[in-house]
Amino acid sequence: MAAPKLKQLGRYLIKSEIGRGAMGVVYKAHDPVLDRTVALKTIVLGGDEQERKEFHSRFFQEAKAAARLNHPGLITIYDFGEEGSLAYMAMELLDGTELSRRMMQGPIPLPEAISIAEQVAEGLAFAHDNGVIHRDIKPGNITLLPRGRVKIMDFGVARMMTSELKTQLGTRLGTPKYMSPEQSGGGTVDHRTDIFSLGIVLYEMLTGARLFHGENLTEVFHNVATFVPPPPSRLKPEVTALLDLVVMRALAKKPADRYSSAWDMVDDLHNCLQELSPTAPASRGGADTAAKKEVAAEDTTDKTVVLKQQPDRTVSVRRVSTDADTSNRMTLSRRFDSAEALNRLQSADPRDLKRLARAHKMPGLLRRLLFDRGFALLSFSLVLSVAVAGVLALS
Repeated sequence: MAAPKLKQLGRYLIKSEIGRGAMGVVYKAHDPVLDRTVALKTIVLGGDEQERKEFHSRFFQEAKAAARLNHPGLITIYDFGEEGSLAYMAMELLDGTELSRRMMQGPIPLPEAISIAEQVAEGLAFAHDNGVIHRDIKPGNITLLPRGRVKIMDFGVARMMTSELKTQLGTRLGTPKYMSPEQSGGGTVDHRTDIFSLGIVLYEMLTGARLFHGENLTEVFHNVATFVPPPPSRLKPEVTALLDLVVMRALAKKPADRYSSAWDMVDDLHNCLQELSPTAPASRGGADTAAKKEVAAEDTTDKTVVLKQQPDRTVSVRRVSTDADTSNRMTLSRRFDSAEALNRLQSADPRDLKRLARAHKMPGLLRRLLFDRGFALLSFSLVLSVAVAGVLALS
């Protein structure tokens, strides 16, 4: 049902129509109380009672889920309400470009593509920490702002992990070719479905190819479930091996084989960006990812300890608890707490210095026989050969 033309909705004065989507119309409006311009998203609550109830639940669930999130990478929700047959949500009006339009303009340079994916992953990680899954990550829901900033849009199909809804409403909601296998199959999803969708977006930014397309919905779902794309470097040779690993891990068919947390994907994308330009400052305006994670998720097991190395330098050491799931980390050293080792290197005692400076000595014969299996077998074979030769000589 088409939304009626409006001059006012609630306290908001309608200025113009911005766009239309599957759920309703988005207007540019003015808030006279706070004297600011907003984007006003509306949805028509249909005449059918069951349809009206379902749309109402989805719209207000979106509003509540999005309004509780306050992060630079997520669009800000100001207000939401209902008037007559229309529900509405007032949000910040962004002056930017959809990633989908940017991708149609031509190839995206590697550093820019990685930076976009890193910021999206960080926004998703924050949402996941607050119990919200987006479920519809795609280029059309990612807005590029001036100065390289990125915003995630439209939590229209988001479902709170702790939702009290008992129905299966929204099980397959989303954009089919950006769905995870478990989502397209109508199964249970968790935060890793967003990681898979972001992997598709990153793959398409890097290569310009379109994954999981098909002539009909059945073919799209089949490709999502079965087709394993080649590494991005096959299509774009300048893609690094590390970036290949990041993309292919995000696109793993089984959720258990993907990143266990979007924060881990943030870390690896940050490393990919530094690998391309080791001397460049950190992305997102030089912000420290680990510090943001500590602030955003104070109740998690990840902590950041800053050790003084030199007057003008610091070393960040990430502590990982013994029961934390690190199976999907890319760097082996991240599985261990290296704080104690760094402390010893920075303040080595005389005994440590003596050991480090000690010349290497060849191990003795007895030690080699005890600990070097190859040497022991060779020695035993030699002794046995001599003994056999001696017996044969005496006989």
